[in-house]
Formats: sequence, C-alpha cells, structure tokens
Amino acid sequence: MEVTMPEYDPRIIERHASKLYAKASAVVAGSAVVGGFAGAVFGSVPLTSLGDAWPVPSAFGYATLLFGLISGALVGYVIGDARSFGYRLQAQSALCQIQLERSMAQTARALEALAPAKPAPAPARVELSVPALVAPAPPVVVPNLTVPDEPEPDAKPSLPSVSPRYGS
Repeated sequence: MEVTMPEYDPRIIERHASKLYAKASAVVAGSAVVGGFAGAVFGSVPLTSLGDAWPVPSAFGYATLLFGLISGALVGYVIGDARSFGYRLQAQSALCQIQLERSMAQTARALEALAPAKPAPAPARVELSVPALVAPAPPVVVPNLTVPDEPEPDAKPSLPSVSPRYGS
C-alpha cells in the first residue's frame, strides 16, 4: 500500500483562520446571551413565590430583573471576550505561518534570480599601517655563541651503547 503526501494548500489554513475568527465572535455573543439569561433568572426571583424569602420587595421585581439581565450580560461578555482571545491567537498564528512561508518563497525566488548573474568579486586586500606607540627594542646580541659543525652526510649517527641490567 503506497502512502502519498498531501499537497500544501494555504487556502485551507486561511479558511481555518476565518472559522476561528467566526468562532471567537460567536463565543462573545453566546456568553453574553447566556450571562444575560442567568442574570435575568436571578433578577426575577422577587417576582416569584421565592421572593418572600428575599429582602427585596416585590415592587422592585422588574428593576431586579432588568439589573440581573444587564449585569449577567456584562459578566458573560467579559468572560466570552477572554475566551475568544485564544481563538483569535490561534488564527493569527496560522496566518503568520502562511505569511512566513510566502516571504521565504519570495526570498528564495529573488536569490535564485541573482545567483547566475555574476560571481562575487574577490575582496580587495587592504594594507593597514599602525603607528608605533612604543619605540622598537634594539636587537639582542649574545656574545661567544658557537654553532656546532654539521656531520658529514655519509656518516651514520652512532647511538650510545646501553648495557642491559637484567640480573646485575
């Protein structure tokens, strides 16, 4: 069974990024709706028979319902916005990878176009002259130095004889 590698298609990644952005928007809206509903449920308690146990009079029932709806929607929006940041970050990472691939391909094409044009010239040799900060030292002369005579080329060097010390 032969396995073939799939072809690279940046449109798939772009489509995935757009779906992540849509999901991020839906999370914000959905969290605000769910938060508003939960707030409305808690705010409507004074309008029910359970309202007798609460210290809020039933005359303020609609005000508590409205306050619960608004505060719940606000809390839901904040939570949804924080959650949607992760989806937007994933979408941006995917789009960054596509942009990086496109930039690298463009750079490679530009380098290929420049390569056969002409070889780079050899760098020019630069001579630097550095002024002397300290006067040069005079040459050292060693008196009475003798150089030994060189042996004749046909003569074999003699090795000193070594006596074995086994048993002595």
